[in-house]
Amino acid sequence: MRYHQSTSAFNCGIDLHARSMYVCVVNPQGDVVLHHNIHDNDFAFFLKKIAPFRHDLTITAECMFAWYWLADACAREKLSFVLAHALYLRAIHGGKNKNDRIDSEKLARLLAAHLIPIAYVYPADKRPVRALLRQRLSYVWRRAELLRRIQSVQQAEGLAPVPRCQSRDRQPWEARLLAALPNPHHQLSLQTDLASVRHYDQMIAVLEKQLVRTTWAIAGRDYALLQTVPGIGQALALTILYEVDDIERFETVQRFSSYCRLVKGTVASAGKIKGLRGAKLGNPYLRWAIGEAAVLGRRHEPRLAQWHEQLCAHKGNFKANAIVANQLGRAIYFMLKNRTVFDLDEFLRAA
Repeated sequence: MRYHQSTSAFNCGIDLHARSMYVCVVNPQGDVVLHHNIHDNDFAFFLKKIAPFRHDLTITAECMFAWYWLADACAREKLSFVLAHALYLRAIHGGKNKNDRIDSEKLARLLAAHLIPIAYVYPADKRPVRALLRQRLSYVWRRAELLRRIQSVQQAEGLAPVPRCQSRDRQPWEARLLAALPNPHHQLSLQTDLASVRHYDQMIAVLEKQLVRTTWAIAGRDYALLQTVPGIGQALALTILYEVDDIERFETVQRFSSYCRLVKGTVASAGKIKGLRGAKLGNPYLRWAIGEAAVLGRRHEPRLAQWHEQLCAHKGNFKANAIVANQLGRAIYFMLKNRTVFDLDEFLRAA
């Protein structure tokens, strides 16, 4: 966990909501000099209220779903803005009572005490591309849910699932499904699900085309480097590239592994480790992408599969999967850091 070291005379905490923001400003003596609830997130009115302090002011707000506009507005006004990590922050500023007024003051005092855990402010110009990528992934998961439901219908009737075709043309597969389930109600259910699946196919293809075109234009080299890793194709390379953003923001490989949820924190007391924690702190998309790459890599590269089998014999399957994913994440960090292609011999030697 990293904390922001505030050097400003005045520190401002904002308890941000979709339609309001409760503002608290604390002076160097620790006195509250402004405490105000601003309705409709009126940023112009906010600037008027903080005018006496903005010459030496740092602003902080929790990382929630509506922080983008506030970070961008502060950047335009050249105001120092710190995004606070919501999950870390919850463990710091607990209390018996909780409301917007109390939360805003706690944020301001934590900022003054250098106890604001930092979250990454993703660049505004890249957010639309990342949002498009996450939208594509959401569509893929919804399509997978529909395909699982079609399979469960067949299994409920005691039928062996009809093998899916690999091409995007699902007409032959649909014909075999309808022939296997002659009941008109089953057929109607399958037809509606398959119509949704075909619609998702079209939308996913459109999104992928736009994402690949944009990526080759702005980060073609890193995109090509990632695809040299066994198991990483177009979709996983896009996910890793846009969720990482700039590899230089990670000073060490340990911080990168922690951000990717590839390692867990420990709970220690009196010199003894009591357990692990922090499994859900980090980027879930990167954890998914690197985990998928570790599984797919074993399918395409026999030497990776052999190393995984050796790990399974000593550590068990669960720990072996975690070790492969962790080592793969470290390799990706150094690839992006040094702009080098994936070297399987070096990877296995280091692992």
